[in-house]
Amino acid sequence: MIKNGKTALLLGHRGYRARFPENTLLGVRKAFEFGADGVECDLQKTSDDRYVVIHDPSVERVAGVAGELQSLTFDQLRRVDVGGGERIPKLSELLAAIPRGKYLDLELKGETLAETDCAPIASILSSLIDRTDLMISSFEPRLLFPFKSMGYTIGLLVGERLMSRGIASVAAEVLALRPQYLNLPVGIFSALGTGRSRLLLRLLRAFGARFLFWTVNTVEDVRLVMDQANIVVTDEVEKMLQPRNPQWSGS
Repeated sequence: MIKNGKTALLLGHRGYRARFPENTLLGVRKAFEFGADGVECDLQKTSDDRYVVIHDPSVERVAGVAGELQSLTFDQLRRVDVGGGERIPKLSELLAAIPRGKYLDLELKGETLAETDCAPIASILSSLIDRTDLMISSFEPRLLFPFKSMGYTIGLLVGERLMSRGIASVAAEVLALRPQYLNLPVGIFSALGTGRSRLLLRLLRAFGARFLFWTVNTVEDVRLVMDQANIVVTDEVEKMLQPRNPQWSGS
C-alpha cells in the first residue's frame, strides 16, 4: 500500500500477472498470498452466454491457439490451457476465490458484453460478493449505467480514445455518468504532460471523483500517482509491497 497521508489499496493486475498466468485462479490466489489488497480481473462472454474471466475476445495471446470467444462454447473454452495447466475461470469461480474483505475491480469488456448482460451479471455478483468489496469498471459507459442505477460502485476507464478528445470531453463524459472512480493509465502523465494531467485531476476531483491508476509497476510510476491515488493496480505485487523500497517514502 502507498502511504501518502492516506492508504491506497493495491490490486494485482489480472491476478498476479508478472509471475503467473493472467486472469487465472492461480494468479488470483497468489496475489492475495503475496499481500495484495485485491485484484483487477476482466469479464467476457462465450458463444453460449457464459461469463468468463479473460481480457481478450480471443484466446490466441494467452494460449497460443486460435479461437474467438464469440464462436466458442464454455465447454470448448474450458479445454484451453492458458499456462501451467490453468483454465479460464467462470465468474462464479473467480468470486469464490476472493477472500472476505478483499477487493475486486471487475472490468466489463465491450467486445462481447452488452447492456442486456448487466442484470444476469449482477445476479451472479449479488450472492457471491459484498458490494463494499467490489467495483464494476469499463471503458464503455453503456455497460456502467445499469450498474450505477443498481447502486454499485463504478469506475470509468479513461483510455487513449477518450484522452485524445481533450479535457473537455473527459469532463463531459464524467458529468454524464458520475462514476465514483476514474480509472486512469499511469501513462496519462506522459500523454497529456504533467501540468495538464494535474489540472485534469484537480477538475475531476472537484466533481467528487476518486482515482484508480493502472498499471503502476515502477518507482517512477508510484512517484507520479502517490499524491492522487485511491487505488493502484500493478503487475508487480511483491515489488510494490516491499516496505524498504524508496517509493513508499517518495524519496
